[in-house]
Amino acid sequence: MVQTAVSTQPVLLKEYEDGIFVARMNRLERLNALGGGLPEALNEAWFEFRDNAKLKVMIITGVGDRAFGVGADLRAFSDRAREMGATSAAQVMEAMRRPEIGPSITSNNLHLYKPVIAAINGWCLAGSCEMAMGCDFRIIEEHAQIGLPEVKRGMGAKNTTHKLFYLSFLSMGFEIDWTGDPLTAERAVELGFANEIVPKGKSLERAKEIARQMIEKPLAFHTYHKERFFKSIGTPVRYALAMEQRFPPQEDPEYRKGLEASLKAGLPGWPVR
Repeated sequence: MVQTAVSTQPVLLKEYEDGIFVARMNRLERLNALGGGLPEALNEAWFEFRDNAKLKVMIITGVGDRAFGVGADLRAFSDRAREMGATSAAQVMEAMRRPEIGPSITSNNLHLYKPVIAAINGWCLAGSCEMAMGCDFRIIEEHAQIGLPEVKRGMGAKNTTHKLFYLSFLSMGFEIDWTGDPLTAERAVELGFANEIVPKGKSLERAKEIARQMIEKPLAFHTYHKERFFKSIGTPVRYALAMEQRFPPQEDPEYRKGLEASLKAGLPGWPVR
């Protein structure tokens, strides 16, 4: 009998660096597919980041250089179907249906208003693509591809439709959802699905550079704008503008402290007074 080696490492590796929280998905043998306890570990990490005031920026990435993640673990899905004796995908889906709403970084129903960066180090597909779309920045390596191939399996991508149109535009959102073809890194940046292309193996390094720039600024500034964005989606412009006047970031002591430091140091291109 051939025995399969089982990794003893955690499915999610955590690193802490001066206010930066790095979560590295660690299912290399499954291209970081969302199974084997990884979704649960990610959920815990999101809440840890949200609730720890010392953590200011989160970076999500995958181990290795092959995949950020390829979505749901279809092998585990198949194994589950055999255990249940299911004869159709519909039976499996019904049996696995959850009565409660799970925490989701894609829809941000966990009210996470701190900055989150996706360092896309390879294939980024299906549910993993949805997770990357739920981040605020996406740094993509030159060899990586990103997309929603669910339609090719007779399934539909969920939690993505509205975000697709915000990141890109209507016709491209339909193309990505309906064709299921992945985007190259160049095309992803061109369409607004990623912010920047970096060489292979450099996405985490670049994400950390951006995170270090962010943590120099008051956290209240970042959370203010992200929270206002989520809360104003779908509201009339008049109401959205009124929301901007509530709890402005300059009322936060941390913001004022950061502003005073900036004025003393002088901003780039600005004279020091």
